[in-house]
Parts: sequence; C-alpha cells; structure tokens
Amino acid sequence: MQEYQVGLEDVRFFGYHGLFPEERILGNWFVLRVQVGKHLDSFAFENIDQTFDYGIIYNICKEVMDEPVDLLETVAARIAIRLKQALKGISSYEIHVWKERPPLGLVSGKSRVSIIERF
Repeated sequence: MQEYQVGLEDVRFFGYHGLFPEERILGNWFVLRVQVGKHLDSFAFENIDQTFDYGIIYNICKEVMDEPVDLLETVAARIAIRLKQALKGISSYEIHVWKERPPLGLVSGKSRVSIIERF
C-alpha cells in the first residue's frame, strides 16, 4: 500500500514553554517538523479533499505553541491529538519539537522531543 505524506519543515515559533521560571518569562525559539500520512490506492489527486491541507497543520501547531506548558512532550502530544481529530484518513504522523538553546549552559545546540505513530 502506498502512503502519501504532507509536512512542515523547520517552522519556528517563539514561545514560553519550560519548567524553569525564567523560561516562562524570557521565552525561547522552538522549531517544529510535522509530517502526516495517509494510505492511498493510487496517487490520482484531483482535488484538495484527497490531500491534507498544510494550512490546517500549521494552524494546529501555532495554537498549541501559543499555550505555554512545562514539557516539550506535552507540546508534541497536543499536536498529535489535534491532528488526529482534524485530518480525515490520517494513517501516520511524526512530530519533532526542538528547543533552541535550552537552559543547560550550552553555547549552541538544541534539545528535541519526537512522537511518531503509524496505524
């Protein structure tokens, strides 16, 4: 069986996620990679109803990123739940959330959380 995929790559959001009080005050940059898939019998696309609208995917990510939480895992899980509710025919997703310069004393680098499901 074939799988069709749509995704967003390296989408940056400024947010206030984190366990430490300074993260909730100062904020940080976060990067998302979100990919969704659906099983297809053929790749004969004739209209938008046969695809996923990446505008919907972006809006879900933006709404979740606008609501501060302690854990990146919570961000990824909330995006996953919303994707499964909003996208008809979804058969897989991958959500990767990076925090730029986490408060670990790093000069550069990122931390990352990923959730992947195929059904």
